[in-house]
Amino acid sequence: MAEGSVAVYEQALRQIKSVTAVRIRLNENGVIEEVHVLAGPERSPKQIVRDVESVLAAQFGLEIDHKKVSVAQVGEEEEEPEPQRWKRPKLVGVSLRTVRGQAQATVELQVGERLLEGSTEGFSSTQNKFRLLVEATVKALSPLNSDTYILVPEDVAITPLAKHKVAQVAVTVVGPGGEDSLVGCALVRSDDREAVVKATLDAVNRKVFFLGKP
Repeated sequence: MAEGSVAVYEQALRQIKSVTAVRIRLNENGVIEEVHVLAGPERSPKQIVRDVESVLAAQFGLEIDHKKVSVAQVGEEEEEPEPQRWKRPKLVGVSLRTVRGQAQATVELQVGERLLEGSTEGFSSTQNKFRLLVEATVKALSPLNSDTYILVPEDVAITPLAKHKVAQVAVTVVGPGGEDSLVGCALVRSDDREAVVKATLDAVNRKVFFLGKP
């Protein structure tokens, strides 16, 4: 696929309601691997993802897996209605300490009245620090998950989009029925660490509800 084609696709996707910026990444075979979308808060990410799929299919005959589309929203965030007896985990605090080449990441979450904490440590390279934050978030969430399912951190990156930076996280859910890939993203507002944790929560929030313990 030529770079010119990518520019045409991005231009078409920017016409979608609420979308302000788009970046498409290709794999080594020239096939669309990732579609990163920056959008306003007026519409839900799920609606925007569906529109991305529809535009690529209708205008260009391209079929794309919805899991390859990530949406980061800028602007006022509206609280979504929460399922009864379920409160979404919210970030309370995050810390990242480095001592003698070792980094320790700690993430604190709140679910209703309940406080959860996860901590892990490892080498203090920049990329590994981000991964440790994902692992610490997953550990903090572990009391909410059924013992038959495991959340496995796969990858984390911070990439530019329009004039912003976006944290992206990939997590795999392993269970009796096989594996399921989850992707989340969050706008970097002032702190890379917080954005990575929020991207992890974005990836797993809805899945944790389905896998959660009563």
